[in-house]
Order: sequence, then structure tokens, then C-alpha cells
Amino acid sequence: MGGTATTSQGAGTGPGAGGPGGRPGAGPLQAGRFVQVAFLAAGATLFSLGINGFLVPARLGEGGLSGVSLLLHYATGLPVSLLYLLLNIPLFVFGWWAIGRGFILRTGLATLLVTLALRLTEGVAFRVDEPLLASLYGGAFIGSGIGLLFRAGASSGGIDIVARFLKERYGIGIAETFLVADSLVLAAFALTLGADTALYSILVTFLGGRVADVVQEGPLRAKSAWIVTSRPREIARVVTVQLGRGATILRATGAWTGEERAVVLVVLNRRELARLKQLIREMDPQAFVAVTDAAEVLGEGFPAAWS
Repeated sequence: MGGTATTSQGAGTGPGAGGPGGRPGAGPLQAGRFVQVAFLAAGATLFSLGINGFLVPARLGEGGLSGVSLLLHYATGLPVSLLYLLLNIPLFVFGWWAIGRGFILRTGLATLLVTLALRLTEGVAFRVDEPLLASLYGGAFIGSGIGLLFRAGASSGGIDIVARFLKERYGIGIAETFLVADSLVLAAFALTLGADTALYSILVTFLGGRVADVVQEGPLRAKSAWIVTSRPREIARVVTVQLGRGATILRATGAWTGEERAVVLVVLNRRELARLKQLIREMDPQAFVAVTDAAEVLGEGFPAAWS
């Protein structure tokens, strides 16, 4: 089914329907900045604990510039914090010239906090005998820290600056840049510290990325369900009553048949998706349903952004 929505009509109220309103409070701007600074500090601390507390004692690594810092630390014995700062300086100079001051200033603050946290936690070491456990705990701490930094609208610098430049100047995807950079760093670990260390480091990198996604987006990532049905009112009512979610009825025209059809739009979390599909099968087995990820949802019925 293909078509163009022409008009929309809200059906039902309640969580997910959206609308104006909010809780009044004194000093929302100051409170927001306090939360942002708190997330920056907590993110830098968790990140540094993952590095110094788990990876360094087990001589493991990860991707990105922090991985390069670890590799040089194992080779020279210099502090990870110093190496991390020195590696970031030329990238910040380049970013100041190529990207702009706004992005670099925000990223620079987070990088300084991470460097300070790495310095303060250098004596912290969680002795874990199993490299597998060290990689799991390390990835979880690092991912949590990065996720909180992202929540605060910041970045830890390093490859982020290069990725941003390549995206703006040449249109190269940020994910592709990180993939290439991480692969090169992990290959260096394999060549210098062995295949076992490299495999554990891959696990750290992968787990850290997944945990960062969960922290940044929340564990209950929202879904958008587009339901093409001949019974829009009934389905919208059931969604409102049984799921406690709002529904919007859109009028659309099929590109092939030229017929007007109704599309029910519902935004819900993953746990509610199975129940929604069951309700649709019971009410209209011929309905066409498309489910997509909602990158971000703001409004009643969904947690507010942590920023």
C-alpha cells in the first residue's frame, strides 16, 4: 500500500496522544544545566572506571582514541590520562579550524573531564581474574559513561572530531568512520598483544556501543505502528482503552488502486508491541501493519529526555 496522507484526526486521549502542558517549576534552565553537568561528571567517571578499573589491570583494550591510549600505555608505561590528552590536542586544533568553535568547545569540556577522571582513578583497579568478566564489566562501564555524555549533548572527542569533519566535508557516514577506526585499533591490539586480547577488546567495544545506545535512548525504545485498516475507529478505541496509548487516524490514498484508506498511527514501547499485534489480528486480520523505530519521542506517556 502506498499513499499520501491528506488529513489527520486525533482519536482518543491519554498517554501517547501528546498535547500541550507541563509541570511548572522554578528555575528550569538552572535545573537543566545542573542535570547536564551531573551527567557529564557521572559519564566521565564511569568511563574512566571502565578503563582504569577493568581494562588496564587485565591489559585489554577497545576501539577509538582511548584504545590507542591504552595501546601506548602498555608499550611505554605512561599514564593513560596523559596519552589521552596528548592525542586529543592535535585533533582539537584541527577541529577548531575545520569544524567550528561551538562543537569543539562542547567536546573539549567533556574531554577535559574525562582526562581528569582518568587521572583521578589511576589507582583504582578492580581485580577480576577472568578476562571475559573484565571485558564485560569494562564494556558496561565505558558504555554507560559514553551514553551519559551523549545524554548531556557532549562527546568524548577523539574520533568524533574526525567523523564529524568527514561527514560535513565528504559525506562519509559517521558509523563508517568509527568502524574503520575501531578496526584499525583492534587490529593493532591483535598484532602487538595477541589474538585473545584483540577478541576480548572487540567484545568491550561491541558491548560498550550497545550499552551506550540503551543509556542514550532508554531501554524501552519507542516503536511507531502504521496500521492500514478498514476498521480504524474500532482499532483506535481498543488501543486507547486496552493499551492506554493515544492513536491518530490519517486519511491516505492508495497509489495503485486510488482508493481512500484509513491509517491508524500508534506510538508505543517494545513491550506493548506484541499485545498491539494480537489486538489487530483479532479485530482485522486483513490489516496491513508497518512497524518502525521511533528515534525520539517527546510527550505524555514517554520519559522526558535526560538533559
